[in-house]
Amino acid sequence: MRLIATLLLIPTLLSAQDFDFYSRGPYRPNVPRPDSLLGYQLGSQHTMYHQQQQVLDRLIAAAPDRVRTEVIGRTAEGKVMRLLIISSPKNIGRLDEIRANLDRLADPRRTSASEAASLADATPVTVLLTHSVHGNEPAGFETAMATTYQLLASDEPATLAMLENAVVLINPSQNPDGHERFAAWSNSIAVASDDPMAMEQSEPWSIRGRFNHYRFDMNRDMLAQSQSESKALASVYLRWRPQVIADLHSTTEQYFFPPVSQAHNPNVPATTFRWFERFGRNNGDAFDRFGWQYFVSDVFDFFYPGYIDTWPTMRGGVGMTYETDGGPELALRKDDGSVMTFRMAIAHHYVAALATVDYAAKNRAERLRDFHNFLASGMADAEKRPFRRVVFSGENATAVQWLVRRLLAEEIEVTRLSQPWTTLRANSYLGGPAARQTFPSGSYVVDLNQPQARLATTILEPRTAFDSAFVREQRSAYQRNQRRGEAADREGYSFYDVTAWSLPYALGLDAWWTDDVAALPGDRVTTAALPAPAAPARARSSYLFTNADESSARLAIKLLREGFRVAFATEPIIADGTSYPRGTFVVRIQRNPDTVHDRIAALAREVGATVIASQSAFPDGGRFGPGSGSVIPLETPRILLAGGDGVDATSFGALWFYFERELGVSIVPVNLATLGSANFSTYNVLIIPEGSSSRMARELGETGMSRLKQWVEGGGAVIGIGSGVASLLSRRELGLTTVADVTGDSSIAKDTTVASGATAGPPLVSATAPGGRDPEYIPGSIFRGTIDRTHWLTAGYERDHLPVFLDTSTPLKASSKGDNPVAFAGKDLLLSGWSWPGNTERVVQNSVYAAVESAGRGRVILFASSPVFRALWRGPAKLLTNAVLVGPR
Repeated sequence: MRLIATLLLIPTLLSAQDFDFYSRGPYRPNVPRPDSLLGYQLGSQHTMYHQQQQVLDRLIAAAPDRVRTEVIGRTAEGKVMRLLIISSPKNIGRLDEIRANLDRLADPRRTSASEAASLADATPVTVLLTHSVHGNEPAGFETAMATTYQLLASDEPATLAMLENAVVLINPSQNPDGHERFAAWSNSIAVASDDPMAMEQSEPWSIRGRFNHYRFDMNRDMLAQSQSESKALASVYLRWRPQVIADLHSTTEQYFFPPVSQAHNPNVPATTFRWFERFGRNNGDAFDRFGWQYFVSDVFDFFYPGYIDTWPTMRGGVGMTYETDGGPELALRKDDGSVMTFRMAIAHHYVAALATVDYAAKNRAERLRDFHNFLASGMADAEKRPFRRVVFSGENATAVQWLVRRLLAEEIEVTRLSQPWTTLRANSYLGGPAARQTFPSGSYVVDLNQPQARLATTILEPRTAFDSAFVREQRSAYQRNQRRGEAADREGYSFYDVTAWSLPYALGLDAWWTDDVAALPGDRVTTAALPAPAAPARARSSYLFTNADESSARLAIKLLREGFRVAFATEPIIADGTSYPRGTFVVRIQRNPDTVHDRIAALAREVGATVIASQSAFPDGGRFGPGSGSVIPLETPRILLAGGDGVDATSFGALWFYFERELGVSIVPVNLATLGSANFSTYNVLIIPEGSSSRMARELGETGMSRLKQWVEGGGAVIGIGSGVASLLSRRELGLTTVADVTGDSSIAKDTTVASGATAGPPLVSATAPGGRDPEYIPGSIFRGTIDRTHWLTAGYERDHLPVFLDTSTPLKASSKGDNPVAFAGKDLLLSGWSWPGNTERVVQNSVYAAVESAGRGRVILFASSPVFRALWRGPAKLLTNAVLVGPR
């Protein structure tokens, strides 16, 4: 009987996993099908990037009346990224006119509402379909070929209507490098088994195709746009101003499309969320026709602006994430034992993509009018808010220009003061009451009453507010969790990503906001390029360059790597009657070959560093000069970067990218497991990114830990990021640090109140309930760190406070035997982001951001979080370069 029942079930299973991609014809016979070009059925294996491009080339060549292409960039590994522009022959013939119309719609200052309505009536809607930013979520990658074929080959009336009313932009792969790693690995091992223990179900750490070459999660990179692939996609947003964007991902238990869950970014108007609802209902209708399951309004929020869907939404589009329910495996066994094939995951994306284009085309004029109104209403809102202007400056010219460059790249207008400007109501980003403030010439001002008001506000405002209903929901869940026992199931929270990102904080800039709209003495900035520094005169004693700017560390490392001797001032020094702060780099003529004169001038020009030539070592009127013992020699940093199982790939990637691409310093990635057998005595710096303490310990093994301990005690510098590394280095086998996790505070009286019968949640408090005493997860918030300005690690910082980022469940307890150069001390620690009442500031108070301990002749330098998180955080980066340069001894 069981066999008969199984046989009866087979036709149902087959039909549920079958889909005809070629049912929406008639098709033009000269346009070849992707399956015929590939030689296999979509979804039966993973298509390599060059194969996808060859398929697209053939489709483009066969339908030139409906398509144009644009090269939008190159990946880190050199793969060409291009955009397909698909529409009716008539629209293809007037693409320049369409772009000009969109430019006019995007500027409410030169286009009235009535003119915008006329333009909307005459212009097709622009829909961007972008695929597989996570390379090991490949269903979108394959879908791009199927969707392109349908739009280029079909003469179905519904498809022709889409082409008449829409310009469809197809970005076939947002992460070619990551996809290539994953696809090559999967194809080499996959047998289409759904068994969870099958090799194809477990992607190795070094493959992890989710990330690009530098192991960035590029669905978090639109804020920094540090990666070449992100810049390429951003160019599409700017050139085409898409009004509808679908970002195709996988894998979820059921298919997801908007509406989105809370939290909602308050800079997105209600109109946009109504569009989410409308597109979602339309997608639901399309899926219901097939009996396919899906979910909405859960898991995926709309708060952090750096996603591929939120970023263009801040520019006036309707950006949506679609998550399909299959892949990357060829066969995926779900929680209930059912199996989803890769082919059906592609089919689900295909149906959703076409439904989205269809709905956008049918509502073309309304969507274009709302696009214009989004920008116009953003300006009107900015005009009424106290948060009207942002002023910023800073000693780190590289960081200042980074922000100016990012703003200009987003069409955000910036003014540079040509003379001092005084306002009576300046509010410092570091807190305190509004006060009179005079800003010097050279400061930058962003007036938020401009077309990109919503985007500018989102990325510059000190703190983004949460919806009150969301706050109540999370706090209620927290309170219930505090009543549950230690072995009970805890409720999760609805934070999908970090809760704070304000760029002035992230860059460590001096920033203020004001409601003052008085005339500004200055001009609009058109370029972020810094003027080339003047070449230094020929020094008789030494060359000096301060550590205020990022370019200085870059210059110091380049000189060291070329064999020149560079020193570091641990105290303020005086040379030729001029005072230089601690951290100043000193290149002494006596200790270097004659080639130093020409070489330092050339390298300074290359990296943009300002170098001063000193003619005397005598410290006029002071205690320390260039020849003082407080000016210590630096070793050439020879850096290992730990990776492998247990190490967080994105933390690894941010560090790799910073050193290789930002500083121009080569590093050597190494598996932790290798340290047990390899000879790494020629290296003097080991950086261990965030990760799992227990897993990293297993990778190292007893031999690796013993060798690591000997290496540090022999003079090496180990730099660790996060509590996991602190826990690793404090293990009995290593004993390299006394820094530990902050633990619960047993002195706090536990809440034993019995909940009322009307209150949802546990009616009694468990005897082992935390009661708010233990640290609760901090979901990516910004805190005020206090700096010890006498310590070498903080050299280059001349202010007492530094905004730093924490994304952790376990802040770091201060070192009991070493130094704690950056700590959380005082009141009002939280600058931006989420805080649990009665918990977060209490557990962060007196914890540390950075700690330094000696271990034999070596050093351990620990950071609570990455100083270069996501290539967005640059304010704390000098702590990292100081650690690398001064740490080894």
